[in-house]
Amino acid sequence: MAGVSLMTVRRAMSELVAAGALQRIQGRGTFIRSNRIQTESTIIGGLKQTLALQGIQLATTLISLEEEKADAEHAKKLSIPVGTGIWKITRLRRFNEVPAVREVAFVPRILAPDLDTLFSPSTESLYEVLSKFYGLTESLEEQTLVARRATPAEAADLGLGDDNFIIEVTGVSITASGTAFDSFEMVFVPQMFAFRLRSTPTADPVDITSSTD
Repeated sequence: MAGVSLMTVRRAMSELVAAGALQRIQGRGTFIRSNRIQTESTIIGGLKQTLALQGIQLATTLISLEEEKADAEHAKKLSIPVGTGIWKITRLRRFNEVPAVREVAFVPRILAPDLDTLFSPSTESLYEVLSKFYGLTESLEEQTLVARRATPAEAADLGLGDDNFIIEVTGVSITASGTAFDSFEMVFVPQMFAFRLRSTPTADPVDITSSTD
């Protein structure tokens, strides 16, 4: 119909997907992408509030909930000894049935000993369970945002190609008393989101060396 070769059409479609104008959904096809979701990354609960205001239906699937031993990285973030038992909770968030966010949370088992029996993503959020049953209420998040290529597992869960980029937000959730109770890794489909950040001016220098060692 357009009078061009199939190869040209495919390349044009790929460029439109990369630009965020189109969206490929594995097993369903290619569609015109809706407007990006504006999310307040630095505000606690910002994404959930944004979805509710925009009338977007959120569905959460629990991929896995298992116990493992804390490696050096998560032990440092959670201020626990290496080898301490932690829960690893992997979830997939769908917005209007479209895979959008893959989340992995690491919670010290000593703080939530029977989380595997209490947490059901179909009824409550992870933070609601941690607050309700264990008194672990978030008052501060420390976040790092990077762009990188998706891993095979992330690409499969989010319906992306193996060479697609994702936006990764990692961080730690901390209570008012200073207890770090959740080391999280959130992977976003980049074309679906626009991140709005807020900051408070300060005269204190920021130490970035601790996050790269």
